[in-house]
Amino acid sequence: MDIIQLVLSPLATNCYIVPTGAGEAVVIDPADDEEKILDTAAKAGLAIKKILLTHGHFDHIGGAAYIKEQTGAPIYIHKADTELLTDPVKALAFFCPGKPFVSCEPDVLFDNGDVIKQGSLEFTVMSTPGHTAGSVCFLCSDGNGNDIMFAGDTIFKDSIGRSDGYSGDPEVQLRTLDKLKELEKDYIIYPGHGESTTLSAEKRYNPFLSDGLF
Repeated sequence: MDIIQLVLSPLATNCYIVPTGAGEAVVIDPADDEEKILDTAAKAGLAIKKILLTHGHFDHIGGAAYIKEQTGAPIYIHKADTELLTDPVKALAFFCPGKPFVSCEPDVLFDNGDVIKQGSLEFTVMSTPGHTAGSVCFLCSDGNGNDIMFAGDTIFKDSIGRSDGYSGDPEVQLRTLDKLKELEKDYIIYPGHGESTTLSAEKRYNPFLSDGLF
């Protein structure tokens, strides 16, 4: 599975175009520059069928409405983050005051444990609140024995997402980190910002995840 990564928005947000077979794909966190996302998918011979949001912050959702309009792809988000999609303050848009906030309306609300199917792939929703109340990771297998985690701003290489924004909660975030520690499988982690990593590496080297910090 050749995952396409685009680094978008002034905050260098990772957007992922994930092939799902038969010339189709889902897009995860279309930050902005929606024409670039559509052009990249088209050049790869992929039709976008679903838009999956790891959470509702402005730098992860800015291209969602336009991509939905152009492709008919429904927008998926956790039910706890819906209010962020239309509220620039809650979505932290003030971090980039010169950039217009682009709202969107969700089509499908998911919850922990839900499975989103597209083509040959199944994305299992794992609720990972703390960064926002509705933050999630999408878990899937690439069919070649690799387990994959699209982590949004839940965890980064050697770091984690902040928890001081609207609906963020540092105590809840600690419970989420404990949940990640307890996962038995190793995962290739595709985060919302920065380079990819693995869960085993983060358990060993990430100061927020390794034993002994808390």
